[in-house]
Amino acid sequence: MLLIFKFCATQYLFLSERLNDMKNIISLMLMLMFSVLTFAQKKVILHYSYTQNLAGRTATNFLDQYYDKGRSIEFPVARQKMNDTTIYNGSSVTKNIYLPGNKNKIPFLLKNPASKSLIYAESIWMKAPVLVIDSLNNFKWKISEETKSIDDILCVKAETFFRGRNYYAWFKYDQDIQTGPWKFGGLPGIIYEIADASGSFKYNLTGFEFTENFAAELKVPDAYADDQMMTHQDFISLWKTVKQDTEKNNGKIDHTLTGSSSIKHFVAPLKELD
Repeated sequence: MLLIFKFCATQYLFLSERLNDMKNIISLMLMLMFSVLTFAQKKVILHYSYTQNLAGRTATNFLDQYYDKGRSIEFPVARQKMNDTTIYNGSSVTKNIYLPGNKNKIPFLLKNPASKSLIYAESIWMKAPVLVIDSLNNFKWKISEETKSIDDILCVKAETFFRGRNYYAWFKYDQDIQTGPWKFGGLPGIIYEIADASGSFKYNLTGFEFTENFAAELKVPDAYADDQMMTHQDFISLWKTVKQDTEKNNGKIDHTLTGSSSIKHFVAPLKELD
């Protein structure tokens, strides 16, 4: 009888320990699931630099993309100026972010996977931005096995041909965030770097941050409420017309009482050639 009691007691302790282990495992799994869900639900602001190398001139601008569950809106970031002088704070640049609600029409780019549409506003030469609707993620990527480290992040190389240009991208696989700057997308992760083969256009991810709320809404800014949308092809046609009209007098000599000068205007090329 004593042996039976000892055996039962031993089995009880064994089962209790197993149950405690199972409870700990279940608790750990629930914590991990909660962490993953919390991470996946957080909104992200991605910061990109955009460098253009045109006709021997290099200019770098900055973009902020507000990303939430596949949808995103991107705005240019302006360097704050006072008396036409950029304000520097040590090694960093004080920035103003263009947000919806500004009286002036600011360029933007809105991606909406649900409708497979992309709406953006872009200016040509010195004219006000126009509203354009386009298709979303119209890219055919070829993912290679080549990798490289960008800021200690392992990235994979991918390439595509899009509207007249070859592009090479470096991206990091990510299940929760799948995006890139400008119109780029369709890769299974975050684009850290992308450039065209000629070296004329290049984007770099400079940082990102998680947030609970955005200062920007993921919709067309109110400043464009009364604007009519044009198609991508109509925008290309408009750009060609503006370019021709703006540059038609290039090389013409303008004579004045104090001398003469040569007129030369340059309309920056589009990333899209067709």
